[in-house]
Amino acid sequence: MKSISISSNFTRRTEEMRAFVEPNALELRRAETERMASLGTLAAGVAHEINNPLSYVLGSLDLGLRELHGLQQLLQGHPNEELERISGAVAALGSAREGAERVRNIVRDLMDFSRATPGDSGAVDAEAILDATIRVAWNEVRHRARLIKRYAGISRVIGDEARLGQVFLNLIMNAAQAIDGDPSVNEITVSTSAEHGCAVIEISDTGGGIHDQDLARIFEPFFTTKVAGMGTGLGLAICRGIMTALGGEISVSSEPGRGSTFRVVLPFASEESASRSAVVEAPPQEQSAPSRILIIDDEPLLGQTLLYAFKGRHDVSICTSGREALSRLETDSCFDLVLCDLMMPDVNGAAVYASVKRDHPELAERFVFMTGGAFTTRAREFLAQHPGAQLEKPFNIADIEKLLGQFAASATLTPRAPAP
Repeated sequence: MKSISISSNFTRRTEEMRAFVEPNALELRRAETERMASLGTLAAGVAHEINNPLSYVLGSLDLGLRELHGLQQLLQGHPNEELERISGAVAALGSAREGAERVRNIVRDLMDFSRATPGDSGAVDAEAILDATIRVAWNEVRHRARLIKRYAGISRVIGDEARLGQVFLNLIMNAAQAIDGDPSVNEITVSTSAEHGCAVIEISDTGGGIHDQDLARIFEPFFTTKVAGMGTGLGLAICRGIMTALGGEISVSSEPGRGSTFRVVLPFASEESASRSAVVEAPPQEQSAPSRILIIDDEPLLGQTLLYAFKGRHDVSICTSGREALSRLETDSCFDLVLCDLMMPDVNGAAVYASVKRDHPELAERFVFMTGGAFTTRAREFLAQHPGAQLEKPFNIADIEKLLGQFAASATLTPRAPAP
């Protein structure tokens, strides 16, 4: 009877502890989710502020390089000191542009990883997502190990860029943090292959490994092998949840003292879904006739850059606020292209567009939104529903020429003169 009493007490205590722990675990998960959403919003806002000035930095570099290349062609065949100086300036601007492109890629990667609501699953390039992830994690990796990539050139897989990026980032960061010692000796290997109709992505490290008793629990929520303060124990649990939702698998093999290998398996996308997801870039169209372009952006330097870029080829008008644009459109709505910033302090782009649709419906189809990152729920929802073209900052001057060519090809672009 005494043993029965002990057993009953143990069962009752276990149920009491479970009743206490489970609600608290749910609260902790909810708090972590809310914290990650807040961080995502913050990251998107910072990216927006970086993308705005980066737009005119890249535009100005493109403009400077174009002018210098023109001077080089004029001076070809006449070697002199001026030509050498111009060549040096071209090289310097080229290096600056390469650096600005690296900033753009980093910001774009951060935007992908900070999405509060991941997009729908579709055909995505796993190796491109891995490359983007490596760029984000590089500062953590390079001080700890050499990174080796062994890509097999696998086909597209079924997934979502933001969620797969989250999985790969977690695994690469974990691999880096598992390594101590000489970074020239340690390695992190990222490899891809195809097995039985599925894509296999493996991330291996030469770190300390995982003990056998921990392997069975490594994907449990709130379980972590890291020291206190170094992790929440949610990362791998979230990774497993993401992989399950995508119809994939994640597993791990490890040997203490020799490192670990995390293995992600994803189904390949069908030809139909891959063709839907592929971005087909229209060839640039010749745009010989001058066009009238209206720039609406609260960054004056962006407008000035575009004004210089199209000088002598297109007629560019600049409004530095939504309110100024509405006033301008009351007397002159004859534009071939309207490039409008979405996030502006006084009258935002959505309000300008609503006014244009109401008062100048013929102009609405030539309305293109520029955005450095929609970091509010309302802005994201608006862009998702907007039927027209969008231009992500920072963009190249050639992107605008391409838009003009597309409008011309679709017969929506017609020469117009400003209203008298």
